[in-house]
This record gives sequence, structure tokens and C-alpha cells, in this order.
Amino acid sequence: MHRKRDDGAVFWCGVLSALLFGQMERAQECEELKRLSREEVLYPSGVRKKPSLRTLQRKLAAYREGGFDSLLRKNRGDRGKPRSRPAELFTQAIELKKDQPRRSPEMINGILQERTGKTIPRSTLYRHLKQAGATRRRLGVTNKPVRKRWTVERPHDMWLGDFSHGPYVLVNGRSVSTHLSAFIDVHSRSGIPQIAIGLRLGLLA
Repeated sequence: MHRKRDDGAVFWCGVLSALLFGQMERAQECEELKRLSREEVLYPSGVRKKPSLRTLQRKLAAYREGGFDSLLRKNRGDRGKPRSRPAELFTQAIELKKDQPRRSPEMINGILQERTGKTIPRSTLYRHLKQAGATRRRLGVTNKPVRKRWTVERPHDMWLGDFSHGPYVLVNGRSVSTHLSAFIDVHSRSGIPQIAIGLRLGLLA
């Protein structure tokens, strides 16, 4: 027997014990039920509140009809399945994630909003993606940065250059600043003919 289901049945038996195991007239039962509905009790969940008269009447009738087992919580027939949202919505979310594993919950919900006018809470969405094996990790996405070589199709399609301040040198007894420049062919990335280092002299006034 499931622990939570068992606790609930024991709880109601305790609350209704005077009615279940005592001998009362109809009028006495009604008065006892009203009295119980005015008193706070500690529920198995840890919440302290007053049970409604209707709930007490329903639990009493259930026990008298089916005994202890009738007070056990019934398992939902749709347990583990989407309840408030159609299954098709979750199917679309899973397909969107598998199509592009790097899509975030916000991106998926944005697409669903445009398509269906509905969204899925983040925690609910993650639970169903996990059950379907559609998380980033299961789809082989890594958090490591992806580095790829960038190039062009043919030599001389593009050249890149860079400039930097060089050292000061003496020219005719004067201190002169220098500038270094380098150019490289993006396609070949090598070869002395594609690299030129120039020295520009600027005489101080």
C-alpha cells in the first residue's frame, strides 16, 4: 500500500472515529459532524484547517459503503500524462527541441505561442523533454565553445592587416617613433610573399 494513500485513510478514520465505532442516533451524528467541521485538525500534509461539513459527510458515507479501502486516495488514470494541455502541444515542443537542441524554453514557448496561442510552464516543459530524451545533454549538445576555422574560397579573395606601435629608434641623432604593419592572405594563411612588414618613420619636429 502506498504510504500517502494509507496516511490519508488513517487520518479520516481518526477524525470520524466517534461516528465509525460508536453508536449514535441520526440526530446525534448530524450534531457530531457539525462539531467536527468547526474544529481545526492537522492534515497529513502538515496543514492545519477545518474540514468542511460536506467532506465529512462524504468520507463517512464512503467508509460505511466500502470500509477502510474506500478512504484510500485513488490513483489518477491519467497519471504521468498532460492534463490541462493537449498532448499535441507537448509533441510539438519535443519536436522543436530535437530539431534545434540549443532552443531555450523561452524560444520554444515563443514558437508555441505563435502556432497555438498556448505555452507550457518551464518546469512542466523540462519534465516532458526529459522523459522524451530531448534535453541538451541527451541530444549531444556540449557547453564547450565551438571553434571553427574561418576562411575564403580562393587566394587573394581577402587580406587582413594589423598595425601596432613599434620601438623608438635613433635617426640622425633624433628619437623617432615607428609603426609596424602586417598583412596576411586569409585563404593561404602562410607564405612569405603574402606577408609584408613595413617600417614607417616619422621625424619629430
